[in-house]
Amino acid sequence: MRIFALIPLAALLGCAGVPVAQQPIDWQMANESWSVHIVTLDEDGDERVTRIWLAAVDGEGALRTGNSRWWANLNRDASCRVRVNGIDYPVRAEFVGDLAQKIRIDEAFGEKYGWMERMMFRQERGETHENYAELRSVQLQREKGAGGRRSPR
Repeated sequence: MRIFALIPLAALLGCAGVPVAQQPIDWQMANESWSVHIVTLDEDGDERVTRIWLAAVDGEGALRTGNSRWWANLNRDASCRVRVNGIDYPVRAEFVGDLAQKIRIDEAFGEKYGWMERMMFRQERGETHENYAELRSVQLQREKGAGGRRSPR
């Protein structure tokens, strides 16, 4: 009977958190994953973890989407994290409005995702989605009293 009481405690301790990287994200490594997670904050402060497609463009991460909740979160606060292989990397979204850059992003997605990209998004390059962003690594600095943990600045 005691063993059953310990199971929830073990599960709780096992979910203590995802480690935050101590170095900037390697976008080529992230690009090798079929999908990654983006971690944003909802209006109430809860984390929203969403699986997304990501492509590397000119050595940086790029994403695109429709009018999703996680996109609304980015509009409210462009700071977020990209989770790759169980590690969170703090990044900041920079929104893309330039058509030429949107086309480059779409081409990178087409190169990475091939026939799936072409089947799902038949629109003209640069018009496959309503929203585009590039992700930039943030500077990691030590925070006073953080016990050696780093936080994005």
